[in-house]
Amino acid sequence: MEARDVLGQTRLFADVLSAQQLDELAAKCKVYDVGPGRVLMAEGDFGTAMFIIIEGKVDVTVAGTRHPNREVAMLGRGGIFGEISLMTGARRAATVTTMERTRVVEITKVALEAVLRGSPELVDRFGAMLAKRRAELDQIADDEHAHRILGIRTDEIVGAMRRLFGRG
Repeated sequence: MEARDVLGQTRLFADVLSAQQLDELAAKCKVYDVGPGRVLMAEGDFGTAMFIIIEGKVDVTVAGTRHPNREVAMLGRGGIFGEISLMTGARRAATVTTMERTRVVEITKVALEAVLRGSPELVDRFGAMLAKRRAELDQIADDEHAHRILGIRTDEIVGAMRRLFGRG
């Protein structure tokens, strides 16, 4: 399974992008394999990409003042991570580590820019997804941690995305 197949099966993209837009996005994505125990992204870092898991598993953890390296999710095939930082410019909200050999599609800001310009509905879809993720992180993370890492209120998410991608 390659980038085009994965994008075409991911509701975030498949329901709003045309076949041509999916082809254009896939052409700019990278697919690669990562061995077990590798950190794909580290909490607090700046991020320029998001990922979709083709196969394998990753562990998602957050550090807090009361719970260091607290597991918040285990993601498998079809799982998406890294979107908050990519879409808002905020620092990474979690650390993601491979639990086994994992194959991912990497989607960079550069890859998304043209597609976002041609699909306002995708911006709204990302906004809804990020608001949901923000609410989930708020529930599991220490208040201090959520504010320090996320640094953005739910009602500011779409505005931050539009500014970052030059649409606002």
